[in-house]
Amino acid sequence: MSLSGSVILLLYLLVSPIAKRYFSLAWRYRILKIALAFYLIPFPAVLPEIRDSIFGFCPLAVDLLSRPVSLMNTSYAIYADGGSLYVSSGLEKMLIFILGMGVLSFAVISWYALRYWKMRKICLNYSDIPVGQKQQDIFHSIKNELDIRRNVKLLCSEYCKVPITMGICSPTVIIPPWNRDEVDQDLYHDVLKHELVHIKHRDVLIRFLGIAAIAVHWFNPFTYILYNEILNISEIYCDSIVLRGKEEQERKAYGELLLKLAVQKSMASNEFAVGILGGNSKRAFKRRIVEMKTVRKNKRILSALITALISLMGGLTVCAYDPPVNITDHGPVYAEQGFDFQFTVGELKLEVEELPYEQFFVDDAGNVYEIKGDSNDTRAACKHKYVAGTTTSHSKNSSGGCTVTVYEAQRCLLCGYIKKGDKINLITYEKCLH
Repeated sequence: MSLSGSVILLLYLLVSPIAKRYFSLAWRYRILKIALAFYLIPFPAVLPEIRDSIFGFCPLAVDLLSRPVSLMNTSYAIYADGGSLYVSSGLEKMLIFILGMGVLSFAVISWYALRYWKMRKICLNYSDIPVGQKQQDIFHSIKNELDIRRNVKLLCSEYCKVPITMGICSPTVIIPPWNRDEVDQDLYHDVLKHELVHIKHRDVLIRFLGIAAIAVHWFNPFTYILYNEILNISEIYCDSIVLRGKEEQERKAYGELLLKLAVQKSMASNEFAVGILGGNSKRAFKRRIVEMKTVRKNKRILSALITALISLMGGLTVCAYDPPVNITDHGPVYAEQGFDFQFTVGELKLEVEELPYEQFFVDDAGNVYEIKGDSNDTRAACKHKYVAGTTTSHSKNSSGGCTVTVYEAQRCLLCGYIKKGDKINLITYEKCLH
C-alpha cells in the first residue's frame, strides 16, 4: 500500500512540469485521488481474487499471470494443530508492531474526529444570523447550475471571517455577515460557486481520506506531500471552474478578493473544512494566482497514455506482493526442500524431522547420499554426469543451537562429486533438536 501510493505520487511529481502546460486540472486531481486510493485500499489482499476472476474469464491468462511458487520463509508462519493456533517468533513480532501501529492510527484518527466534532458544533451553534433572501436565491441558482441535488445548508456566522464548507453527509456552507461595501454581487456569486464546487467534488471527504492516509502511513513522507498537493490542486481546480469564461478584469478582481480575505483570520485553515482560502500559505496563494493566468493546451491522448503508465506502475508494485501460502500436508515438502518450522511462542514444541547425516545430498528422486569430508574431491579423469538435487549441512554452535543450510546442487553419478549452487534456505535453531 505505502509503496504503491508513493510510486504513483512520485511519477505524478515527475510529470508535473508537463502537466501544468498540457494536462487539465481535472487530470491532476484524478491522479492524486488514485494515489490516495492506493494508500488506503489493501489491493495486495484482494489480488488473488482478482487473478482468479481473470483466470475464470480468460484461461489463456494463466500462463501469463501465474508465477512459480517462491521458496517459503518459515520465519513468518502460522501453524494450526486441531483447535490450537501458533505463530512463529518472527510473525509474533510483526503482529505486535502492526497492532501498535493500528492503535496509534486509531488514536490519531479519533483525535482528529473529536476536534472536528467540536469545531462543527461551535460553527453550527453560533450560525444564527439570518441569510437574506437575495443571497439564498443566488445560492440555489448556483446549485442548479452545477446540478447539485444534495441538500446543502447555507448559514451565516459572525465567528466565520471567510466562507467555508464543512460536512460530508450533510454539507454546510458558512458565510460571514458581509455587506455590499465589502464585496459586490458578482464576487459574492463567485465565492458561493467556489464553495459549491467543493461540495460537488466531495473535497471534504477527500481531505478526511488524506488525513486517514497520514494516520496509517505516518512514517512515509510522501503522504504529507500528497495531502498538501491535494489541498492546493482542489483549490486551483475550483478556481478554474469559477473563472471559466471570465474576462481578464474579472479574474483580476477575483484574485484581489483572495488576497483581501487572506489577511483575515479564519477557520478556513482548519483541516476539517474546505473553503476559498484552503491551503492559505504564501506559496499556495502565489501558486493559485499564477495558475489563474496559465493557458493550457489540453493533450488528451498524451494525458491518457501517462494515466495508463502511472496506473500500470502502481499495479506492478501490487503484483510484486506474494500472498501467504496455505500448506496442509507439509511433511514431505519440508523433508525434501529442507524447510522445518521452528516456533518459540508459548509451550509448543514441534517435532523436528531427524537428519540422516550431518551432510547429505538428496536427488530429485528422493535418494539420499551421505557427504563425507574426504569424499567430495573431484576426479580429473571423470567425465561427470550430473543429477540435480539439494545438499543439506547441519552444524552445531557453542550456545547449544544449530544451523541447517540447504543449497541447490548437482551430484556426479560416476564419482560422487557434488557441485554446490545457490543457497536455498538457512534455518537457525536456538536449541538443537536433531
